[in-house]
Amino acid sequence: MKIAVLSDTHDHIWNLRKAIQIIKEQKCEVIIFCGDFCAPFTAVILAESALPIYACFGNNDEDQFAISEKLKAVQLWPLTKEFAEVELESKKIAFCHYPKLGKLLAGTGDYDAVFHGHTHKAYQEQVGKTLLANPGSICGIISGKLAPASFGIYDTLSSSYTSVSLLD
Repeated sequence: MKIAVLSDTHDHIWNLRKAIQIIKEQKCEVIIFCGDFCAPFTAVILAESALPIYACFGNNDEDQFAISEKLKAVQLWPLTKEFAEVELESKKIAFCHYPKLGKLLAGTGDYDAVFHGHTHKAYQEQVGKTLLANPGSICGIISGKLAPASFGIYDTLSSSYTSVSLLD
């Protein structure tokens, strides 16, 4: 199973639509979203993928009630505030918004993979037996400057993770 891992859209709907197109082309079956939808309409656009979505809030998701309501309207999985864990294809996966929490979760050794957002910088590392990865950001901004927009794809069959650039 291929799982698309996204974070930090910050309302960049054009990059989000581009990511959804790639997600469909790559035949991903699930989306994990690591926070910072920002505006409620972003959740509706994400739902255009027609895939199951596991998501958590980020620090810029001010109107959590409205985002939750939009997600209910499009029948997505409920959002979590801190972190969530899910088992997909016999892989234990945790996800959150903040990197410190992500590192702590990975350090427990309880998961095959842990994903987080917040920093907007894509990276991956192995923490013991656990893959720890940040998909980067859909918005393509780091500290107020343009940066590569990206997301990740985790393959449960091979336990591999690939960063996907949204550059043309």
